[in-house]
Amino acid sequence: MSKKTTAKRAKRPAAKRATIQAWQTDPMGGLPILQRPAPSMPGRSLRTKIIAPATAPEARIRSVGSAGFRYWTAAEALRRSAAFWAAAGAKAWHKNVGASLPVRLDDGVDLNAYYARTDFPAEDIKQGLSFFHDTVRDVTTGRNVTVFSGESPDVVAHELGHAVLDTLKPVLFEIASIEAAAFHESFGDMSAILTALQLPTVRQAVLEETDGNLRRNSSVSRVAEQLGFAIRQRSPAAVDRDSLRNAANSFLYVDPLTLPASGPASQLTRAPHNLSRVFTGAFLEALGGMVLTLAASPSSDDVEQATADMGRLLARAVVEASVSSKFFQSVAEQIVLADGELFGGKYAEALTSAFVRRNLMPVGSLAAPGTLGVGSARAAAAAARFSASSGGRQVARAAGSRDRAVRIAIDAGSLGLGLKTLYVSAAPVDDAGVAPVTMMAGMAARDTTGVQRSTELHAFCEALIVRGRVSMGSTTQAKRGLVAALSKTRKHATHYLAPAANGAAELRRIAFECC
Repeated sequence: MSKKTTAKRAKRPAAKRATIQAWQTDPMGGLPILQRPAPSMPGRSLRTKIIAPATAPEARIRSVGSAGFRYWTAAEALRRSAAFWAAAGAKAWHKNVGASLPVRLDDGVDLNAYYARTDFPAEDIKQGLSFFHDTVRDVTTGRNVTVFSGESPDVVAHELGHAVLDTLKPVLFEIASIEAAAFHESFGDMSAILTALQLPTVRQAVLEETDGNLRRNSSVSRVAEQLGFAIRQRSPAAVDRDSLRNAANSFLYVDPLTLPASGPASQLTRAPHNLSRVFTGAFLEALGGMVLTLAASPSSDDVEQATADMGRLLARAVVEASVSSKFFQSVAEQIVLADGELFGGKYAEALTSAFVRRNLMPVGSLAAPGTLGVGSARAAAAAARFSASSGGRQVARAAGSRDRAVRIAIDAGSLGLGLKTLYVSAAPVDDAGVAPVTMMAGMAARDTTGVQRSTELHAFCEALIVRGRVSMGSTTQAKRGLVAALSKTRKHATHYLAPAANGAAELRRIAFECC
């Protein structure tokens, strides 16, 4: 090859990427269609591979409502979300998933979506992300409306968030923990919000909607409006009145054991999707405060910076957080600690104000020598900065590094299973038989054990059974009566009973659903 030919090739411009149309947020989010460069699939980092349909339609402008449009709007959301979390610190999918995350854009009839580590043929669960469609009758107009969950960037980014969290904190997939399960759902919604805010047009629209205060109700705080609409046509009280879940809420943390297993969306319950709104609400408050920390009259660039910083804080915090029944508090505290390490405590007041206000991080737990007290957010921020620069941080990390589960036996008969023993995975305990929660400013906050620990595990299992999320598998004794009937009330189960020795069974997770 001549030098002249080589020079000509070196000067040749890169091939122009095709243009597609895609939703900016949810199809019912109120923002118009946006033209975007076609994403490169499966991408370089956190690879995502759409395997159904098996053949990608040509990348070009497609009419809204067509299969080609749905493909490319989902592909764009997948790559936008994956790129965000790769920049925040997630490097690869869970080892069971492999190098690329499989994605099915329309896997049948359902108003849902899910993430699964592995195939589970008995429940028709497939590895990766699966989305669905269904037709509902609009109770206002009387018209039939077909909804594809994979068409919503909110739902796509939520499910991808489950996969991201599973690689950052795999033990959360396994353990029977009310707060761990709820945090998984919150992380999905936080992923949807942060992914949406990667678009300059969305950032500008939200700044205008909220007058610069992102803590307010907006097209971004309302997650998955279309799927929420569809579910409300059949069950009006099952989801928030304006979306699947709205992060601009006023829910405060209380001990989940004091909450009912299920109930309407207007009240707080210990069901994971319902309870998740507490942490997501605190997150939105914190994010809004971070933006205002950067500028009193924030610009689109300020929002972009705050989202990038929040992504790094979340990724760091979930890795370091101690796994226990008080997982919300553990993550909240680790976010404050991560801010001290990554950003010199720049966001401490915004973060602590939000978490303390939501009862996720008791002000008293932040007390430290030399601070002025615990009566204000400023004092709490000062305490957090002290803790972030002291030995307390190292102690917290030591507790949070124990990402393993232990096998606990509970009474299966009291759950109506027709078995004597049910084994579940739970948070580890230390040498004193105590499950560590958090360490702040050198002060240990310990989880309760014995009866209360058993009570939480029992409550977790009871809530799953009441909501029909447990597949009986081959445990024949558990296939009878009300429990068996409840197990068939859902299209897909999230857990199953695996046979164990001496006629016992073991509770194992299959997947995380969107709703």
